[in-house]
Amino acid sequence: MRPTARPGRRRILTLAAAVPLTAAAAVWAGPGIAGLARREPTLLGNGLVVAGGGALHSLAPGTATTYVPGTRLPEHPEPWGLLVPDRDVLVGRALARREAARLPAGRWKDLADGALADLLALTGPALTVGPPGPRPTASTWSPTVGAGPAGRTGSTSSPEPETGLEAEPETASEREGVPQEVEVFPPGAVVAAPVGNWRYVWPRDAAFAAAALSAVNLPEEAVGVLGNLASWQRADGGFEARYASDGRVPDGRPPQSDGCGWFLWAAARLLADGVPAAMLDGLVGQSLARAATRLLAITDTPSYLPASSPDYWEVSETVLTLGTAAPVLLGLEAATALVEVGADLGTPPQDLADRAAVVRRAMEQNFAPAWGRHVRSDDVDAAIALVLPPFTEPLRGARAVREVAAARMRRPAGGLAPGSGWRDDGVSWTPETALMAWSALSLGMEREGLRLLSWLEAHRTSVGALPEKVLADGAPAGPAPLAWTCALVLLATAAREPRVSGRETGQDG
Repeated sequence: MRPTARPGRRRILTLAAAVPLTAAAAVWAGPGIAGLARREPTLLGNGLVVAGGGALHSLAPGTATTYVPGTRLPEHPEPWGLLVPDRDVLVGRALARREAARLPAGRWKDLADGALADLLALTGPALTVGPPGPRPTASTWSPTVGAGPAGRTGSTSSPEPETGLEAEPETASEREGVPQEVEVFPPGAVVAAPVGNWRYVWPRDAAFAAAALSAVNLPEEAVGVLGNLASWQRADGGFEARYASDGRVPDGRPPQSDGCGWFLWAAARLLADGVPAAMLDGLVGQSLARAATRLLAITDTPSYLPASSPDYWEVSETVLTLGTAAPVLLGLEAATALVEVGADLGTPPQDLADRAAVVRRAMEQNFAPAWGRHVRSDDVDAAIALVLPPFTEPLRGARAVREVAAARMRRPAGGLAPGSGWRDDGVSWTPETALMAWSALSLGMEREGLRLLSWLEAHRTSVGALPEKVLADGAPAGPAPLAWTCALVLLATAAREPRVSGRETGQDG
């Protein structure tokens, strides 16, 4: 039975139902949107297509196209402002980006292939809206890129990352044909979705994208994502909730405390996948150090826990959530692992390890045994996955809660709500479903994990894009594709394959 909302939280839960809850949320929860709570979501885009000049178009609902395999370039280019030779050049570039990718060869090949094609298209894109117009010429192009890992022009408020093994700067010829009105994101910037208010970069989404690209053997792409995040990091080591293409903050939503934790976690994932510590240190070492210092500062409290903050639900919170506390712990553990292999984060490894240990104990004291979304509650949500493998060693009592969590979050169409306390509107959310699929497979819960992956595969749009939401009748809704869901699908399907022990980096081991 669905738990009753606690006094004082009823209004917040009502607001929560009005907004997307992923890191790609379109609207910040506030007092002026309570009237939207009963509005049923609709499909905002059927997928994406790469058109003239490499610009992304969101496919209108009901619009179909066929792609060149392995890409999001159209088989029939003319309606999209492309000539065949131009299309073929873009196809070559798209295939080169994924040439080294290791994807499942069996059951999940198609699902993973589509997720990778969409995720790469959403990483460093040129975004446009509406139907394609006349084919533009090179003279109409005006670069408006933000800060990137290769020292491009960008935000004046964020420190420049250290230069290292980053890619060469993009040239105008590589964006030839992009019209002036198109918004160009820097390489490594992962846009949440190609439509509407999702056309921003969330650190959370980007961190998972970096981990996913690394998991499928694309370390340069993964490091590029971290490099772009580093270029937008605040001086105190934290991150804003989301960023526009030039690194600026697009609205007044407050920063979210989980960003620096996810940044460190992603770096440690890359390290575990075989990316050399020197490569990470050379490009984002100073940013990792600032993030670690930030986590030490926000856990320097009597409870050793951070203050309440919005998390992946994208709603205002007055009580600490597991979705904020867990990434802080994961970031501290990641920082410890990085320092132990030689990364210079400006803090002795024992200090980081000690703080991670006390934060872990504090979480057990405050969230166990129910492991609900909020401190001392049993309103379980998808963040239960974050206190177990593959994220960390199991916290006390969390496994028992995880074993029944999916059943408590299940919705009529077969996917999952973000949590047991979510409004009974019948809507399933694909990022939480994918997160729980990865969690289940990592815990040996094969039946659940395979069921959730199968559900995701079956509820893509007509062009194979993973939507943000699925209605009670099984119809896709929200933007499609969603970068966070794509990343989680890649991580979940990679978990079905043998773990890669190292990279072809030119080094032994």
